[in-house]
Amino acid sequence: MTVVAGIDEAGYGPVLGPLVVAASAFRLGDGVKPSALDRLLGLTEKAGGLAIDDSKLVYRSRSDLRRIEASTLGHAALARGALPLRVRGLLVHAIDLHPSELDELPWYRGRLLELALPCAAEIADVLARSARQAELFADRGLSFVDLHVAPVVETRFNQQVRQHGSKAWPLFLATGRLLDRLIESHPEEELVVHIDRQGGRTRYAELLAGLYPLARLRVVRERPEESVYRLEPSNRPPVQIHFQVEGDRRHAPVALASVVAKTVRELFMRSLNAWFAEQVPGVRPTAGYSRDARRFLTDVAGTLDRSAPRGQLIRIQ
Repeated sequence: MTVVAGIDEAGYGPVLGPLVVAASAFRLGDGVKPSALDRLLGLTEKAGGLAIDDSKLVYRSRSDLRRIEASTLGHAALARGALPLRVRGLLVHAIDLHPSELDELPWYRGRLLELALPCAAEIADVLARSARQAELFADRGLSFVDLHVAPVVETRFNQQVRQHGSKAWPLFLATGRLLDRLIESHPEEELVVHIDRQGGRTRYAELLAGLYPLARLRVVRERPEESVYRLEPSNRPPVQIHFQVEGDRRHAPVALASVVAKTVRELFMRSLNAWFAEQVPGVRPTAGYSRDARRFLTDVAGTLDRSAPRGQLIRIQ
């Protein structure tokens, strides 16, 4: 058996809110080729299932929250056997995220984990679409096996940037932790992991060798559009790792990971905006990106001075 996974992020560029990195994974049945999996790209709700595509195509505005939320929660139900009905359930196995870390930030404390799900979709619709999605996968000889999330909250993001001198490090460290989780979850199967290209970097061998110093690492190729590595631990089948430009438009597992990451980040931002709306009635919500973040920070400046540490809210760029 072969497991094919994808890793992608949401929130690498914003000034406010967390960076969220996510992974999704599928198992290929006997004789099924990876091309059958990639034909899921562009899957829409018209087939009765759940959308799988680059999150930027599935989520164009806040009115599309229902679509990405349904896809995330429906696939979570497939992977875990139960539909999460609160953010706490969705993040129960989130990598390196502890409730005490959230308690340090007033806009998440006591609010984020208790947020009821779904926010925009309907429970019955999500469950029906999730069941239909399983049928669509089975017809292709596929099964959905994993959904993992690694949120990097603002304080940890800033700490890692200061420590390593680059905001690329929080992204790569979270990616590495997701790789660890995938490798641990499938110890007896060949594993192929597609990762959306991280910035302009084309060479990842040194970084991967640092993560897995006891495993043999072979460079398969390093090209401008794709870098491929073969990790050969002594105690399991090999792991093939691809870093690819526009991986979320080439591989269904990466596209689904992008949807999951975007959904989770939107839930964090929902909590952040709700808290600030209580402190500053009438303040318009923000998605956290540069220009609008500046507007938002001006609007809530009084609250920042009184009860919200500016250094915990604003991410280092």
